[in-house]
Amino acid sequence: MKTDKTHLSDHRRSEELTFRRSDSSDAPLPSKNSEPANKSKPRGLKKRWQHLGLKIQITIISIIVLLGALRIAMPYIVRDYVNKQLAKLPEYTGHVNAIDIHLWRGAYKIRDLQISKTGGAVPVPFFSAPAIDISLQWRELFHGSVVGEIAVEEPQLNFVSGPTDKESQSGKGQPWEKTVQSFYPFDLNQFEIRNGNVHFKDFFKSKPVDIYITNLYLVATNLTNTRDKKEKLPAGVTARAQALGDGQFTMAVKLDPLALRPTYEINATLTNVDLTALNDFLRAYAKADVEKGRFSLFTSVASVDGNYQGFIKVLFQNLDVFAWDKERKKNILQIFWEGILGTLSAGFKNHPHDQLATQIPISGSYTNSHVGVFPAVGNLLKNAFIRALVPNIGKPVQVQDVEKKVGNSPSPSSGEALPSKAK
Repeated sequence: MKTDKTHLSDHRRSEELTFRRSDSSDAPLPSKNSEPANKSKPRGLKKRWQHLGLKIQITIISIIVLLGALRIAMPYIVRDYVNKQLAKLPEYTGHVNAIDIHLWRGAYKIRDLQISKTGGAVPVPFFSAPAIDISLQWRELFHGSVVGEIAVEEPQLNFVSGPTDKESQSGKGQPWEKTVQSFYPFDLNQFEIRNGNVHFKDFFKSKPVDIYITNLYLVATNLTNTRDKKEKLPAGVTARAQALGDGQFTMAVKLDPLALRPTYEINATLTNVDLTALNDFLRAYAKADVEKGRFSLFTSVASVDGNYQGFIKVLFQNLDVFAWDKERKKNILQIFWEGILGTLSAGFKNHPHDQLATQIPISGSYTNSHVGVFPAVGNLLKNAFIRALVPNIGKPVQVQDVEKKVGNSPSPSSGEALPSKAK
């Protein structure tokens, strides 16, 4: 019995082996030169390209070549366009050296922009910047607005005072806003300055004058009110900088850039300025030297519908002035205040602390309906520094305060800040 079972087992094994051999013999053996199935796809694309026809092939190749050539030529086209816009400036001329195109983010960068006054009588450019980035503001697309933003790297702005208009440069009367808008097809919603410098120069004094602020960082946001804010002053500007004589400058502005007349609130401070660093300026314009002393200025002004009011507060600490213009027969402080503030009504306070302080109210109106909000603010800051010089800013002036005053009494008609009698 064992022999029969053993024989039967061997027979079954032989049948299984035979079945396996017959099954495997039907499958083709892999060839060394065989290719995976997915490698047939390029051949399919090649066949499709061949079936397109010669005219269609030439058309596609021409479009690709044209787009490539356009991309290569685009920086030169944009550069020539920007230079053409700068050439339209009256009394000034501008030039751009190069343009970088960044299509993937809808932007381009201006390289080495310089704007100078024509005639060659002013030895420094009015404005220069190594790089200006102009781009689409992508995050505003989520709010349904197509707007742009500009970032200016290390700009320098030079105001020059000279004996004649030809030898001076202030930038007044120029279509700066229109020129900037021409650089980009969309409305400008954000403007930024990084590490800027602003100088006031006078080359025609016995010793040249140069007053400046450095490390200026400024950001202006929501200039087109893309967020559709319901506030009366939807846009904002913040700035900080270092002033000559280790001083510190800060500014905060709320404004309505779409208002027909300047509508804004501004609070600005210039603190802890070492007056000895201003001696070139003081000798030239006040006929005096400062042996020691520090200076701080605080201003708060609001404007609505072109009517403005506010104040300028000034503080001198440890002031010691030496007047070298003896022929004027005035005391030292009179000379100093007349030269800097244009007024003899300065008040004296805090004598034990060697402090000289005053507050000058200002009010007026912008009679010119075409006055822009940014020129208005800039002019106000200039007047604040020249006309007025208490360690705190006091209660800020708001738009509501101006509305109340305008409702009670008419404002003076002027485009400049008008100082009232000092308190």
